[in-house]
Amino acid sequence: MKTGNLLFIGIMVGLVLFEFFEFLEFDPIYGGIIGAIIVGTLIGKIIGKGSVKYAFLSIFTYNLIAWIVTFLLTSDGKLVLQSGGVAVSVFIGSLLVLFFFYSMIGSFGAFVTCSLSRSEQG
Repeated sequence: MKTGNLLFIGIMVGLVLFEFFEFLEFDPIYGGIIGAIIVGTLIGKIIGKGSVKYAFLSIFTYNLIAWIVTFLLTSDGKLVLQSGGVAVSVFIGSLLVLFFFYSMIGSFGAFVTCSLSRSEQG
């Protein structure tokens, strides 16, 4: 399977998990961590060696897409975007830090999964 297809699958699984946790009204922080671990583990299991960078890219991308859609389609998001320059900058900056945090957690999950599958084979 091509890596581009796997990235697409990782992004789609992440978006489905994001919306599933939103539907269950799960805390976004914990939902993001659980989703990152699941997507990272999935990518680590399928790709194997070198999966860390693909997991990072996939998790960062699905979080970016999900939060942009959330801000554009919800009244709370529109309220935040209309609040002013400094508030929006701080909020977007904190979201980017959160995206990196989720991506690092998912990358670690991919690394652990890849390492465990290699040790089972060896």
